[in-house]
Amino acid sequence: MSENQPPRLGFGLLKRALIAGVLIVVLTAAAVSSAALLQVDDILAVVEREGREPIALPDIDRADAGSPRTIMVLGSDKRFGDKGKPRSDTIILVRLDPDRDAVSVMSIPRDLKITIPGNQVATKINGAFEEGGPALTLKTVKKALSTPGRPFKINHVVQINFSGFQRVINYVGCVYYDVDQRYFNDNAQGQNYAAIDIMPGYQRLCGQDSLDFVRHRHNDNDLVRAARQQDFLRQVKNQRGVSKLKDPTNIKELAKVFSRYLDSDAGLRKRQTLFSVAKLAIFASSKPVREIPFRVTGEEADGAYLLASDSAVKKTVSEFMRARVAVSRSTSKLKRKPDRPARKRRRSTVDRDVPGLTDAREAGEDQALIAEPRIDFPLYFPTLRREGGVLDGGRSSEPTTRTYSIRDERGTLHRAYRLPVRISVSGFREYYGIQGMTWREPPVLDDPTETRTVNGRKLSLYYDGRRLRLVAWKTDRAVYWVSNTLLRKLTNRQMLAIAGSLRRLGAK
Repeated sequence: MSENQPPRLGFGLLKRALIAGVLIVVLTAAAVSSAALLQVDDILAVVEREGREPIALPDIDRADAGSPRTIMVLGSDKRFGDKGKPRSDTIILVRLDPDRDAVSVMSIPRDLKITIPGNQVATKINGAFEEGGPALTLKTVKKALSTPGRPFKINHVVQINFSGFQRVINYVGCVYYDVDQRYFNDNAQGQNYAAIDIMPGYQRLCGQDSLDFVRHRHNDNDLVRAARQQDFLRQVKNQRGVSKLKDPTNIKELAKVFSRYLDSDAGLRKRQTLFSVAKLAIFASSKPVREIPFRVTGEEADGAYLLASDSAVKKTVSEFMRARVAVSRSTSKLKRKPDRPARKRRRSTVDRDVPGLTDAREAGEDQALIAEPRIDFPLYFPTLRREGGVLDGGRSSEPTTRTYSIRDERGTLHRAYRLPVRISVSGFREYYGIQGMTWREPPVLDDPTETRTVNGRKLSLYYDGRRLRLVAWKTDRAVYWVSNTLLRKLTNRQMLAIAGSLRRLGAK
């Protein structure tokens, strides 16, 4: 991907980028300030002029003013020229609750086995859209997530026209994202998958590349795809370009994007409802996004369906409804205010006898000898890695360690490298990685959960629930970090040990 190339338009590829809907719903609402609430009538006028007829949804749940709201965002897998009925490519739920510490985001696996209301035979949950559009999907999702005595309520439904995705991404200045692996497919062997060509490493994704990334589904299962989309949303919310959405002067333009590219239930066309959602979003806009994994208990022998027991569904729903900020085990009992600095910990040493890790010094040194001459700052390599892990740059014809340049938000050019490590989890490939670059203040490193000094190295720790997703540290010239896999398959001890094992050539 070239840093200087303009994004390419490809409306046929937009159909699966469901994450756009979440971005528009959450970020448009988050843009509303107290002063902008006075513009509700103007926003409604734009919606009426630019938008289409609202979706008729008899099973929608009405919410009282000021109460939490759950939004279901739907996307269609229908492509231009398709004659068959479309299915919902992805179903994402967003929970806005003023009494919780985070915004909940959860993807429902499209391969989840469920009996659609009115049917006798169980099938994939995304088949509800094919049979009855948003209305039957709404009824099916509510049934799938309800437990005895606890009906699951959905207050708003948004259906995506993905032509708005590029406009939203480019509107916030594109997205700096920590890409875990090489994503490549050109269908040269006759496959019928969407083409993609994105290199591993922290980089700026715009237009076509961002679309290709969030809609990628080749060689993944449903859970990995959902984790990728949720992680993308979390990193989008941290982009510094999002701050301009809080400018009240931009609200009419955002309303225009919302109206042209999304269909919604009738409730979002009413002044009182829109006013309530806008006020609720003010509280939510400064809160972190909490990614809620959908708990599955297995899959059928042929791999066609994902299965979830009643107890697993109950735990998933409970976590979604009661989102908490990501905290470590050591700080989980502390009620730390969001604006309080990250908690500092006592000094500790690297534990090199962590289960599941093995020595990687020789392979790491080999990579450093090849890659370090191509960058102008010190390269640190891991001397420990996950057992069974393979250094994997993506294609045999390319170096395992990628060296490249990246421009920051001001256009300053920085050098960088990425070392991806492939592991096998339940038959699927996942990647964790070691990143280094001379841009010392990237958005991905905003707001660490806590800091800890290990062997004299001050580590910044970033948690997703109780599991570490990233461990970083800085020198005078550069910043370095270890990224967990999308499904957080490395344990906290493994993450800390790998980060503490990073060494330069010649160092003991």
